[in-house]
Amino acid sequence: MIIWPAYLDSRKSRSEGRRVPLEYAVESPTASEILRAARKLQLEARMESDSAYPSSWWESSGRVVVEYDGKKSELLPKLARLLRSSKKR
Repeated sequence: MIIWPAYLDSRKSRSEGRRVPLEYAVESPTASEILRAARKLQLEARMESDSAYPSSWWESSGRVVVEYDGKKSELLPKLARLLRSSKKR
């Protein structure tokens, strides 16, 4: 399962690729932050830093490949909540 930072970015609209509600989204998440959150959930994950989200190909944001048996719509809010709690500092 591929997780792009755009899926969790509060600066993006739904049509630009955000897949979680704004209440869960965080501002400018990085692939490395998503990787750490996935590992906190004890998921097998790896980062591909040279990839760019197709609809914003000019931004090399990277992506995270996660081994997860459930639905992406279940995983994304979990990741977003972890990112949100870690970004509050």
